[in-house]
Amino acid sequence: MILTYFILNTSKKRVLFYLLDGARPDVLTQLIAEGRLPHIKQLVDEGTFKIATTCFPSTTGPAYLPFLTGHFPGTLNIPGIRWFDKKEFKRTRWNKMAMRSYCGPEAGWFNTDMPANKPTLFELTGSAYNLYNMITRNVPDEHDLGKKGKNLLYTRAHFFKRHHPVDLQGHERIMELLKSNKDFDFLFAVFPSVDWDSHYHDIRDAQTFEAYEIADNSIGEVRAYLEQKGWWKDILFMLTSDHGLTPTHTHFDLGDWLTDQGLKSISYPVIWRSNPKSAVMISGNSFGSIHLLNHKGDQVLAQKEILKYLGVERLKALLETEAVDFIAYRGDNPFEYYVENRRGRALITCNNNQYGYWPVSADPFDFGIIADGYMETLEATIQSNYPDALVQIVQLFRSNRAGDIIVSARNGYDLRDFWEYPEHKGSHGSLSKEHMLVPLIYNQKGWAGRASRTADIFPTILKWMNKTAIACEGVALN
Repeated sequence: MILTYFILNTSKKRVLFYLLDGARPDVLTQLIAEGRLPHIKQLVDEGTFKIATTCFPSTTGPAYLPFLTGHFPGTLNIPGIRWFDKKEFKRTRWNKMAMRSYCGPEAGWFNTDMPANKPTLFELTGSAYNLYNMITRNVPDEHDLGKKGKNLLYTRAHFFKRHHPVDLQGHERIMELLKSNKDFDFLFAVFPSVDWDSHYHDIRDAQTFEAYEIADNSIGEVRAYLEQKGWWKDILFMLTSDHGLTPTHTHFDLGDWLTDQGLKSISYPVIWRSNPKSAVMISGNSFGSIHLLNHKGDQVLAQKEILKYLGVERLKALLETEAVDFIAYRGDNPFEYYVENRRGRALITCNNNQYGYWPVSADPFDFGIIADGYMETLEATIQSNYPDALVQIVQLFRSNRAGDIIVSARNGYDLRDFWEYPEHKGSHGSLSKEHMLVPLIYNQKGWAGRASRTADIFPTILKWMNKTAIACEGVALN
């Protein structure tokens, strides 16, 4: 009976997706060249290895949304791992929709915070399984492979820096599923240790390299078993990451800075200060959103109001802060946004999926003038220091929760100080190329050779599985 079952299912289209959280394409390339990732190298030799862009903020959780929904965080109104809703906060502070931190117990609200009309791959692909990913809407408990014991395992990993047991147990859960003779259509597996080791040690620490090797060993064993079953030839295997990281040498607390500037700020975990004048939400520690509260009304602010309520001198001081790479904010006209650094500012426009970048007093991104379509602007910027910057800033400001001003940190700095334990020695979340560029490996050749976004994965998987296309912000690779 088992042999007959295998034969009947050998032509079925399945997808096996490995998310190597925090993996950098240059580190992955280095380890492949050194012969330390033989199973990933085999996939590269047989298929495709390209570099894609993730989303802004480039941080775990929100950056999973493009894979699983085809949409960016701003579009889905989840503009960070922490966010603040000025309208809800001013309505009443005793309101669970006023702010959120998915770094803790509130992570359980991620699924209900997502728009109900934006389905995930778990809901579209049939028999879908999940490992360690916080997006689990409509995933049955028995299909959530990492759920049992996850909280204790993650707590031990965090406080004792024993990260690798999480990945090793995750691999065992995958093998248990396969050996149970249960079938699957889609399996999404997160291996989080590369991210954790990069945060708490270094992106090239020996423990970080070992985390890459654990994922490689898992791929090798899983592939061997699937080949034995006769399933591998009809499987789409994909490996990618949600962000890169850079080493951090200096902590700068954006919330404390605003408080020192006379705009008493609330930020996690200190969210109950009386009469706050601002709120700061940090994601990945290199991205921050500023919400000014020192004004009547609950509207997000645009250029003129920002100058009024933040003040010209505070704005200048913020731009001159060494930790700040650039800031961005809404213009006074619809679909206009400004990006500014200490050299000056430029205008970003978006009209019917046509994007523009126009230096005003300076060229903060060193782009020159850009006037291109949705895909063309990616091609024009992917080799720059700020890949896909125009699309990513526009999508983020679709959400009022993105705040009045967004702040992107300079590499080497982050925007959160005292509350990070253990101390972070690596950060992400910014729009810099080191955070935005991720590896994209799949066991197919001849697919689109163009520049790609991680949002392209969603329609690619649906097309591979012969599922109905869903409108999204990605463009299929196949």
